[in-house]
Amino acid sequence: MIENPALPEITAEVPADILASPALLFLYYRIDNVLGIKTKGEALKKLNEYIKENCGYTFTENPASYEYFLASRENIFNVSKFLTINETYFFREGVHYKLLERLLPELIKIDRPLQICSAAVSTGCEAYSIAMLLDFYIKNGFKFDFEIDAFDVNSEAIETAKTGRYTSNAFRKDGSDWKHIYDSYFIQDDGDFHVSRNIVKKVRFFSHNIMNSLEKKYDIIFFKNALIYFSLKNRQIVINNLAEALFPGGFLFLGLSEMSSVKHPLLVSVYSFDTFYFQKKSVEYFPNPVSLPAIQADLQSEKNGDNLKKPNKPKTGKKTHENYKDELPVNYSEVSDILKIEEGKPNAENIIALLDENKTDSISASRLAAAVLYNLNSQDFDRADKILSFFEKNNTGACVNFLRGEYCFLQEDYEKAEHYYHTASVKDKYFWPAFYRLTFLYAQGDRTRYKYKIKKAIESIELLQNKIPSVEFNYECFMGGFSPDYFLGILEKKLT
Repeated sequence: MIENPALPEITAEVPADILASPALLFLYYRIDNVLGIKTKGEALKKLNEYIKENCGYTFTENPASYEYFLASRENIFNVSKFLTINETYFFREGVHYKLLERLLPELIKIDRPLQICSAAVSTGCEAYSIAMLLDFYIKNGFKFDFEIDAFDVNSEAIETAKTGRYTSNAFRKDGSDWKHIYDSYFIQDDGDFHVSRNIVKKVRFFSHNIMNSLEKKYDIIFFKNALIYFSLKNRQIVINNLAEALFPGGFLFLGLSEMSSVKHPLLVSVYSFDTFYFQKKSVEYFPNPVSLPAIQADLQSEKNGDNLKKPNKPKTGKKTHENYKDELPVNYSEVSDILKIEEGKPNAENIIALLDENKTDSISASRLAAAVLYNLNSQDFDRADKILSFFEKNNTGACVNFLRGEYCFLQEDYEKAEHYYHTASVKDKYFWPAFYRLTFLYAQGDRTRYKYKIKKAIESIELLQNKIPSVEFNYECFMGGFSPDYFLGILEKKLT
């Protein structure tokens, strides 16, 4: 039986029917890791059938095909349709629209178009409701402009939103107080309702995973009735991404039942106009988690522009390229710890800043590795490549080769990925992630060679497990935190 990944805070939430199935358990943890969503057995069973149909294999026949499938950003957006319920209608929870009306006189004093975001927008009703309300006030003498971004992880829902076409089910009693506004913005056609083109043009719809940060800042973010989908450990990541995407003093509107479950040092809970909402503090925030104090101190030091503790240098002689490599050993436990702080985001941003400022003497290899992993997971390939290029000039070990392999793999350059994975495996016989990745690349080829690669991956894991001490070989940080035992079980099933 495959052992559960080393994520005990999630395991307690996993239903028994998922624990009993390797395929469903794999999907549960992968979806939690990528989308942050906690999923039930029925949804995962449908998703499993969908992937099996598209891959041509069951999970036990070829786990690598599932990895390939879920490595695609487009596929991740597509599979979300199995995991969420797109319940939405116009002017839902009208109290927030009343709040927007009350805040509008102050908001329009901003000397630029208002920047508004409708996050987890589903099929678009919320975004269009905001646009209609603001356009209504412009027509009634208020002088301002606005821009609305709206996104959802469900790409099918976004495509529906872009059409601006709805049935009568998109209108409920809850939103009827706003009928005097929305009536003038619809055109009826054969029983359907079309949002007027001038309103459709005011909203920019796109697919986006809220577990990843947003590219711009907003004055107001609507994120209503979506936290319920996220596991407890991921809710703070989501709220942090939203808080960072607000301008200082900006507003966050959550669902009426979600307010009490949110606490964040950047956000102040406010009660006015008969409702609660959040407002972002005007002082810049830097994460200060309660654990990992040494790393927090380093990150805060980078934030303040101070010099980090520098690696030990040779006492004599001019620093050479080889000496610098010796100064940059990768501590895999440290990489893992760095990634636990806000998924490694503050470290990654600080590394980019230090590279831009050419302050590279203070950068450790562990921080470089963690920064590359963060950017690869966020699919920010330009930043990942920038950090990797610097890393490669100063280190030629298994870690940097594996990370370049990951970069090539995600860019679908499988020939180069194979080269770098192979190099990593040659440089470090204990580096089982490289051996494991190679099994993916041989999954569709010669069966004999494929089995050989599987056996080499199993051998690497077993070598590591028999090594004492093994604590310094914490390679699971490269594999989403999944334990080597978990992957060992998958490899053994591949052989049978």
